[in-house]
Amino acid sequence: MAHRLRQGGVVLSLADSAARGAAATLGGQVLRFAIQLASVSILARILTQSDYGLFAMVMAIVGVASILGDFGLSMAAIQKQELSQGQRSNLFWTNVAVGIVTSAGVFLLAQPISAFYGHPELVIVTQAVAVTFLINALTPQFRAEVSRRLRFKWLASADVAAQAVGLTLAIAIALSGGGYWALVAQQIGVALVTLAVLVVAAGWVPGLPRRHQQMRSLYTFGINTLGVQLITYTTSNLDNVLIGRVWGASALGIYTRAYQIFRLPLQQIAAPMTRVALPILSRLQADPRYEAYIQRAQLILTYSFGGVFFLLAAVADPAIEILLGPNWDEAKPIFAVLAIGGVFQAIGYSYYWIFLSRAYTGLQLRWSIVGRSIMVVLMVAGVFFGPIWVAVASSAGQAIMWMLNTVFAVPKTGVEVRPLVRISLRPLAVYAGLLAVTAPLTWWVLPGWNPWVKLLVLVLVIALYLTGVFLLFGSVRRDMGDLWDAARRIRKRR
Repeated sequence: MAHRLRQGGVVLSLADSAARGAAATLGGQVLRFAIQLASVSILARILTQSDYGLFAMVMAIVGVASILGDFGLSMAAIQKQELSQGQRSNLFWTNVAVGIVTSAGVFLLAQPISAFYGHPELVIVTQAVAVTFLINALTPQFRAEVSRRLRFKWLASADVAAQAVGLTLAIAIALSGGGYWALVAQQIGVALVTLAVLVVAAGWVPGLPRRHQQMRSLYTFGINTLGVQLITYTTSNLDNVLIGRVWGASALGIYTRAYQIFRLPLQQIAAPMTRVALPILSRLQADPRYEAYIQRAQLILTYSFGGVFFLLAAVADPAIEILLGPNWDEAKPIFAVLAIGGVFQAIGYSYYWIFLSRAYTGLQLRWSIVGRSIMVVLMVAGVFFGPIWVAVASSAGQAIMWMLNTVFAVPKTGVEVRPLVRISLRPLAVYAGLLAVTAPLTWWVLPGWNPWVKLLVLVLVIALYLTGVFLLFGSVRRDMGDLWDAARRIRKRR
């Protein structure tokens, strides 16, 4: 029988479900963020830049196998309003088959990858990492089932437990002198624990593959989603491949540390919120409330996540020194530039939810090809001038992607795009002003100061600026009122 959104025989209020999901997800992600921040800070003091660079060389090329293992089918399962047991089982076995092929493919690529970079030690590293892709291929349909049942606390628990176990393994191996093997063990530990928790949470056992199931629409959705993910992954990791090839392991290690910290807000907040937004919006596809939900989400995304990236850019200098130590100065400007690009990624998440929930993945794929192609050209041109220019190219590409979706792609979904742009402009203007105030302080007034003192000065300046904006502009106060209402709803559902 098809699984329906019911609990105790009563269809849950979507608003309550969204609030409960947001509360559980945000709570879990706070813990996950703390663990990953500890991972970055602790391991950066034990491992060398070359350790990070060697591991990044492998992951930049073979990490795409984790996307292939999912094949876009977890999103297909979540988006579908009705899904039979036979369809779910077929999706599971499709994932397993793809996972076996990709894991074997990565194993066989070990020698070519080693030859490409000129590092013989990458052979065994690549072969070890191949195991994770088979494990990850077993996970998507269990995660989808947990999402469809709106068991968001279990999703959060899986993330937190996996990160905690992975970090423990990595620290133990790093302290014993294992070098880059600490990072390999962390990957395997995270994959195993995530799978174990989600299997328990799903309460579902896959059956044998079944014929005569309506699979075409699911596979079409999955293939289009896979196309977008592959293009996104390739362009997001092309910077690592280019820097590793042109500038070597140490330069790549510096770049990847900056990139990992930059990615934390998207990994910890925006991406997990997709798990809440997609099942809710998928059930509102033809409902008049759909656009109201999207507009409120855009307000939250721009003020909260867009604001986080502007703040990170503002405090990049002291933050990197505090987190990574005194030997990572070259990562500071790279991190600041990447954070600006992160703003456009954050405010573009609402577009991503529209494409998925309304099954416009083909439209998303076409415009991703256009935008990401431009980004690739920019990065290839920039790499010869140094890693910082690769970061500039990446951020410029994110801005171009957002503009292309705003002007050409999203209007074709039937969603009014002007209100979404209007909602975004005010907070973007506020935060751009913030960066204009703090940048001169960071780069010209405070150099040479103790990083903790620099951070304190910048935090005080930021607080004064934001207080002044709040007092001077009534429109900002109204936006804060809307955000407070959303936060209050979330707290009530904890």
